Amino acid sequence: MSEETLHILHIDDDEDDRFFLVRAARAAALPIVITNAESGAQALVRLRTAPKVPDMLLLDIRMPAMSGFDLLEALKETIHAQVPVVMYSNSDQPSDVERARALGAHAYCLKPSGLQHCVQFMRRLYNAWLRRELPCEWPSKSGNDRG
Repeated sequence: MSEETLHILHIDDDEDDRFFLVRAARAAALPIVITNAESGAQALVRLRTAPKVPDMLLLDIRMPAMSGFDLLEALKETIHAQVPVVMYSNSDQPSDVERARALGAHAYCLKPSGLQHCVQFMRRLYNAWLRRELPCEWPSKSGNDRG
């Protein structure tokens, strides 16, 4: 049985978060290919010029110039229906979670801390993608913003 490769476009302005996610994907030892974009504008260019549409978008919320919400809104009429958009944030503020839901995000995952938790997240993300399930539960209405 051959494993399917998951192609992710990860959009995050934080260089450390981009590097860390790629490292965790390698450590998970699964067929995951991550392409990074450091802004919403760069993500739009990559989506327009990519030879293959990614299987999933991992989208940070708080970015300068074009927030994750702005990008999600821009994608709504195009790729949004074809590609699962997973919000990937440190914030579980109810207003952020509800806005993501209202804009049609498929899931909302809180960023894990530490390499081991990030590796577990990548495994969960891959397995959920294979089974066409949500990779994480939507955060509750508790409201805790970690950054």
